[in-house]
Amino acid sequence: MSRERVIDEVLSAVMAFFSFRSFRTRLLVFLLALLLPVLLGIYIFVNRENNQYTTDTIDSYLELGADVFDFTREEHKNTLLTITSTMTRDWGFRNAFGTGDPYTIIDAADNILLRSLGAADMMLISSMDGEVIIDTKIQGFERLEGEWLALMEEAASSDNGIGDAIINVLGVPYQITVIPLFLPTPVAWIFGGFPLDNTFTDTVKQSIVSDVSIVEYRNATSGAADINASEVEVIASTLRPADQVRLTAQLQRTGMTYTDTQRIMLEDGEYGTLMRSLYGEPGAPLQIVAVIQKSYNENIENLEAFQRVLLQFYLAVLALSLIAVVFLARSVTRPILDLAIRVKHIEEGDYGQSVMVRGKDEISQLAGSVNNMALGLAEKEKVRDLLGKVVSHEIAEELLSKKIELGGEEKVVTVLFADIKGFTTLCETSAPEAVLTVLNRYLSEITKVIEDNHGVVDKYTGDSVMALFGAPLTRPNDADNAVRAALAIQECMVELNSINRAEGMALMEAGIGIHTGLVVAGNLGSQNRLNYTVIGDSVNLSARLEGLTRKYNTPNIVSEVCLQHAQGFVYQELDVVQVAGKSEPVRIYQVIGAQEDVTPEQYEKIGVFAEALAAYRAQKWAQATQMFENLQLTLPAAERAESLYSVYLERMTYLHKRNLPEDWDAVFVFDRK
Repeated sequence: MSRERVIDEVLSAVMAFFSFRSFRTRLLVFLLALLLPVLLGIYIFVNRENNQYTTDTIDSYLELGADVFDFTREEHKNTLLTITSTMTRDWGFRNAFGTGDPYTIIDAADNILLRSLGAADMMLISSMDGEVIIDTKIQGFERLEGEWLALMEEAASSDNGIGDAIINVLGVPYQITVIPLFLPTPVAWIFGGFPLDNTFTDTVKQSIVSDVSIVEYRNATSGAADINASEVEVIASTLRPADQVRLTAQLQRTGMTYTDTQRIMLEDGEYGTLMRSLYGEPGAPLQIVAVIQKSYNENIENLEAFQRVLLQFYLAVLALSLIAVVFLARSVTRPILDLAIRVKHIEEGDYGQSVMVRGKDEISQLAGSVNNMALGLAEKEKVRDLLGKVVSHEIAEELLSKKIELGGEEKVVTVLFADIKGFTTLCETSAPEAVLTVLNRYLSEITKVIEDNHGVVDKYTGDSVMALFGAPLTRPNDADNAVRAALAIQECMVELNSINRAEGMALMEAGIGIHTGLVVAGNLGSQNRLNYTVIGDSVNLSARLEGLTRKYNTPNIVSEVCLQHAQGFVYQELDVVQVAGKSEPVRIYQVIGAQEDVTPEQYEKIGVFAEALAAYRAQKWAQATQMFENLQLTLPAAERAESLYSVYLERMTYLHKRNLPEDWDAVFVFDRK
């Protein structure tokens, strides 16, 4: 029975206990006590929703205000376009333009501006090549330049010959529209504009009941790292001068988009703030933005009033509930609290303490049930702890979580065998107690390495360890984990030998065999005694490969199938062999290390060995012998007699005397385990 189920049963027992008629009054009080988290949750929820509603409302006002701002500007643009279009058809203006006299033309332009009733405030006329003919604002340039020239070129390239943009005119942003003057062919460009000034912002505020400001940013250099450090000026605003200063001090552009709402404190409270770009981009030498602002004050006042009423109501309910709880604390609350603490201890794994409740009512019966369940869980934990020491944690969980029955399932598993070379010598030269100490230390470290690489120790057989990667739990990189564990075991042996050397014990070397293949994984044995393990030809092959490490004087041997599943390592092909009990040959390899850890010198030796192996298989005995001898000379003198190269040198002393066929497959047969 799991801890979660214990808690569920206790809670069910508590609810059953309260369902008896003798505890009806206590049930009522208990339900009142539950009001505390409920009311608190409701208060938090309502408060959060009201705050969110306030924020959403202000955001919607700001979005609407921004849309109205854009609409108002668009309407002014359309009116401006109508006025400038009218000029091209106005008989008096066409006659005035035909005179070629600038004074006559500017008088005619002023007359039209006067008739526009404020819809247009300035007018500029230039020739088709950009020479200024008249400028009602007298900006001081004789030819169009900069943005004026760009706007003219934009209109010239458009399908309808019309262009519009916001241009700074004598320090004030103007909405400018340009159209050509036809007599009957295009003879001039007419630029008309109206200012985005206080008059414009006042007009917008009347429509949206929100404050509107036009803010100009001047940067020292384009693309400055801190665009908020630029020179800021409010060109037009419905705010008071003091609030305009606060606006420029708090308005942020870094990391903000034109859909982000900012909160800015002005003199009379907090305002939601939304920006709209009118001219330029952030970081440009000049940028002009429209700022729409709506006060939170009205919404916040309503929210605070509602919170006060809600809080007063909750406090009254809680006060009445607390008074009722005081009278029943001794009879119900304290025993239930003791039971809750006991259940908490059980959840944390503490089964030793018992809860004592006097009486013979339902609460005392419930306490007895909790104590009995704690005893049962304590026994189960003892079994789990003991089982975890006998088998690996994963296998223990597999046995405890499922119905135990004989049988298994087919799985692709990577099997690793590790064995101590020279263990017999160690036993012969050391006392049994010392041998046991060394063996336990070896098995402990090897087990830790295997488990750290997501492997499971299946069994110990003397000094041999059988580990599984892929059973009972399958991972996508089981073969990688097995090869990585083999390399870690080799490193671990270096540390263990340093301890043995210090203690005067014989040095040890591990032989490791790894193969990936199909096995049957499950419970093996009888109904009364069983063992979770894997069986199959792949297990036998792994054991044979471990045994071959002594034949080839290598720390590990990996099958070709395992290599195909673990590609992130560097391997050296050793041979093609037929092991005892198998009719099919197997190509075997030694894993040198992870790709990032192998040195250029090691790569070079692997290449030379591959060439020597190819010469051996081609029966080029003299060439192969010379290459293996050269490789052997790279080793320390003490290691040459028992090396991989010496295996081939010894083998070739009798192979070259045999009359081998030309199609010799170079498979070496081992007829013994």
